[in-house]
Amino acid sequence: EFCRKFCEPKAVEEDVGGVTMVDDGYSPDHEFDYDLVVIGGGSGGLAASKEAVKQGATKVAVLDFVKPSPKGSTWGLGGTCVNVGCIPKKMMHNAAIIKETIEADSAAFGLSTGESKATHSWENMRTNVQNHIKGLNFKYRVNLRENSVTYLNKLGTFKDQHTLTVVDKKGRASEITAARFLVAVGGRSTTLDC
Repeated sequence: EFCRKFCEPKAVEEDVGGVTMVDDGYSPDHEFDYDLVVIGGGSGGLAASKEAVKQGATKVAVLDFVKPSPKGSTWGLGGTCVNVGCIPKKMMHNAAIIKETIEADSAAFGLSTGESKATHSWENMRTNVQNHIKGLNFKYRVNLRENSVTYLNKLGTFKDQHTLTVVDKKGRASEITAARFLVAVGGRSTTLDC
């Protein structure tokens, strides 16, 4: 309740739970391309864009473009956790636990693996993890479309208060406008020179 009341546009300043909401000039009949543009396609950006539609925004877009890391890594929609963090780590950890359970615990439950030890194929596991992540990326795009959110695989740079210059992976630049922006880009660690 607090969040809805706090985030709702107000015609005049109003004290909401000790925080003052200031009129930002938003009007539903604006002439911008979008009501809201979310910069960042991780968990926060995806959730915010879909919630904005649920709250009445009719034109919402998500910009998600991952610049290659110093090692050249890029990834799809879903952010760091889904693509190179939490999800692949948990899947690899699960593979290790399964192997250990087969070797160490199966006999106690009446299962016999014979004399052979369980083997592991790094290539098979890596391929299956990557395929799972690609499936998640696709599901996120479908989910945005089903929620009437436009997905733009473009890098955005602010030009002014209501304008972004956006560049696609081929280097083509264009401009989009929005009444409001939400920056949800997360972060990337910086390698130290030591």
